[in-house]
Amino acid sequence: MTTNKTKVSLSIIELTLYYFNFNLAGDAFADILCLLDDGLPPIGGDVRVKHPMTPVPGGSGVNTATHLSALIRDFSDANSEEVETMDVTLQTVVNENDYYGKVLTEHAKVSGFEMINCSKYKRASKDNNDNNDVSTGHCLVMINEGERSFVTHLGIVESFKASDTVLHELVNCRSADPSYFNHHHHIHVAGYYNMPGFSKGNLKRRLKLIRERRRNHSHGGHTFTTTTSLVPQYDATEEWDGGLIDEVLPLVDFLILNALEAGKISGIGIDKKDCGGGINRAIVFTQLADFFFGKSPLTHVIVTLGSLGAVCLYQGEVVASMTCPKRYARPVDPTGAGDAFSAGFLFGIMDWRRKRGHEDCAEIGSLLEGSWADAIIEGMRFGCSVGTSCVTRAGASVPSTKEEIDALLNAESDSDSDEIDADDRSDDVEPNEESYDESYDDSYYSGSDRSYESSSDDYSGSEEKKEDWI
Repeated sequence: MTTNKTKVSLSIIELTLYYFNFNLAGDAFADILCLLDDGLPPIGGDVRVKHPMTPVPGGSGVNTATHLSALIRDFSDANSEEVETMDVTLQTVVNENDYYGKVLTEHAKVSGFEMINCSKYKRASKDNNDNNDVSTGHCLVMINEGERSFVTHLGIVESFKASDTVLHELVNCRSADPSYFNHHHHIHVAGYYNMPGFSKGNLKRRLKLIRERRRNHSHGGHTFTTTTSLVPQYDATEEWDGGLIDEVLPLVDFLILNALEAGKISGIGIDKKDCGGGINRAIVFTQLADFFFGKSPLTHVIVTLGSLGAVCLYQGEVVASMTCPKRYARPVDPTGAGDAFSAGFLFGIMDWRRKRGHEDCAEIGSLLEGSWADAIIEGMRFGCSVGTSCVTRAGASVPSTKEEIDALLNAESDSDSDEIDADDRSDDVEPNEESYDESYDDSYYSGSDRSYESSSDDYSGSEEKKEDWI
């Protein structure tokens, strides 16, 4: 379904016209949000809640598209005479005739991204006719003591296959001006384990075809480049396979997942989302870096650590880390914080990317010298700030304001200070006077060429913060 979408003018470097497209393929759910005041009910019992249980937009694909659109709107420079454009498109499946589908469709219109309902593009078949009666995916989200639990009905998402995505939208973009010389697509797969039809080689074939078609489109003065990222989400089947590691990962530039998911996928015993403390954390990081390097040496693996922050693993090393600028003891709603981080990370790296010429930034898989190093830092900075701000409000697809994110971007990390209760925060987050600590940048890179380098301080941005990481 065609909807209004975010299209923002950006500044131009060297008077070259660039076109950037975030093309997402992912899940869409209506989240039935339940904020538990007195804990979970006993079996056979009952509890009462103060807040109404209302369906709100959710799903990794919808959440990420929503936050990305807001970031483009709020943080892109729209005052340049020369123009560059970014837009966001989500390919997913909903039943537009049921209530949940209408909630999601209307949300996409209001949020300014284009949502393509791939179920409408399937060839006429018995399966497709049956889909008319299949419910839009929906999920009971229970928030208790700052943590969230899910009860999910996949509905129409269960039949969503990678081959159902509209290929010409992934290769081209209907809104791109043909006079633009350089087209960069970022393909983001959101909620891999929620979409069974993306496993067993289906996503692998789609990603290979997209890259092949886009390379063939490059000719003369027109350059088409592509990067890819993937968020797996929790595997409710507890199988943690689906060909993700052996088939898909080598085609992915950025794998973004939390520590618990990384532990499940790798088989490394991780029972805390911050990987524990002290030397245990350092050991876990090393084990994860070795595992993912053995599976896909050129994939950047971004592991989020809850309120602690995130680390980037690349070629068997921990190459970057970032702490969250605020830590909340009792977040209002942590649902979608990982998707908000992903949106911030993707915006940060691509905002960095658009400022460089294509000769400086070939497809990331071919860059062995780490020339995207600064982009990783910028992405993690945005990711931690957007993810942190997300937990202070109810609903996974409710973007923070520019002022709130700006305050966190410019705040010195308070990871060593007392945690604060998100329920008690003021409406306006006041920034600290000191600028955001960028000491991580120097901890992981050295030399004028900014090549990756391992060091004894790979888990901290400074000696003062080293204890917090290891």
